[in-house]
Amino acid sequence: MSVSIFEDDASMPSSIKKAVSEAFPAFIASEDEKEILKNALQIADAFGDEAGFSQLAGEKSPARDEAESLITAGFRRNIGLLVQKTWVEKSDEAMKEEVLFRIDGLCKNLSEGKYSRALKDFLPVLQDTVYLLFGSVSREPGFLEYAVRIDPDFGFFWYYINGLEGIDRWSEEKCRAAVFLGVCFLANF
Repeated sequence: MSVSIFEDDASMPSSIKKAVSEAFPAFIASEDEKEILKNALQIADAFGDEAGFSQLAGEKSPARDEAESLITAGFRRNIGLLVQKTWVEKSDEAMKEEVLFRIDGLCKNLSEGKYSRALKDFLPVLQDTVYLLFGSVSREPGFLEYAVRIDPDFGFFWYYINGLEGIDRWSEEKCRAAVFLGVCFLANF
């Protein structure tokens, strides 16, 4: 995926430019948990996260578990409402209902700490949700540029979810970081 759309735009926030050119590639490439967390925090900053993701960082603890539960509930509520309120063609009604069902399964996996499974569920749910919102244009090659023009934050989020690669080989902690970055973004969207 081309990063020039982010780098060449003078109005693009510097946090997004830095995340696209440095933090995100380092996040994808890293296997070291400290390095993953450092880059994840920079990505969260580019998403405009205001301490949501940072509450999920660090060692497992009751406070971290509580933060996970709260952000998962916010995500479920927001994305559920987003999908429910989306007007779709009659031919897409079944897809809309299926996406709502899959959101519940995704949140169940998150609450059970099945982060690898949750990440594998998360990406297709997001692809389908964006399809419900934007229609077939979301599946065209130029959609990233369109998304960036609509909203740089959303454009970067679209870039992020489409750039997650090699997830089958990732540790549970890296999958946890990847999925909760997206969950935090959408919980506050």
